[in-house]
Amino acid sequence: MLGKTILFSGGKYDIAFIKQYLVDMSFDTVACADSGLEAAHAVGVNVDYIMGDFDSVLQETLAEYRSADKAAKFVQYPKAKDYTDTQMVLEWILSEGASEITILGATGGRLDHFLSNLNILMKPLKQGIPAYIVDSHNRLYLIDGETTLHREQVFGKYISLQPLSEEVYPVTLTGFQYGLKDYTLTYGDGRAISNEFAPEAQTATISFTHGELIVIESRD
Repeated sequence: MLGKTILFSGGKYDIAFIKQYLVDMSFDTVACADSGLEAAHAVGVNVDYIMGDFDSVLQETLAEYRSADKAAKFVQYPKAKDYTDTQMVLEWILSEGASEITILGATGGRLDHFLSNLNILMKPLKQGIPAYIVDSHNRLYLIDGETTLHREQVFGKYISLQPLSEEVYPVTLTGFQYGLKDYTLTYGDGRAISNEFAPEAQTATISFTHGELIVIESRD
């Protein structure tokens, strides 16, 4: 069982933020998807698993982590494959019993990879495993039913909702600065962007019964 797992994806990183973020949070396992190893190396975190086709990571970095003192486990995939490195590692993490997943390096750089990383969060969602994409300004995750947020636990001041399915309904927001009651969110609807906790509220609840929502907690 992997427990709470950090997945270093192959995107761009704010190294100073990642260093502090890893100090502030607890985790059990670190897995790297290909060049995500470079970021893990830069922040000096111990790595448990390294997976990918290794076409975008420096050979000297690979050699260092293959050494006996690092003791990381390697899984190499062929370059010709049907899925991204991040998806393959995510699916392996799920199969090995991760209880929570945080993906780093999934937002910077190529937009096609970011959208792919967003969509593969459906896999842990359907298995009931909390999974987050985090960078220095945002924490992003998917929900498919009623969810309560706690003021002291949210990543940033702003909370935005976007439909991942064509329609999400009936959406009711309580404890927010801008409430909704039995609303239907659809593609192209910006009604639920940049919300905040109501001044007196310590919790806020998002309620709905149909569809999937993208939740983005943001800071400036």
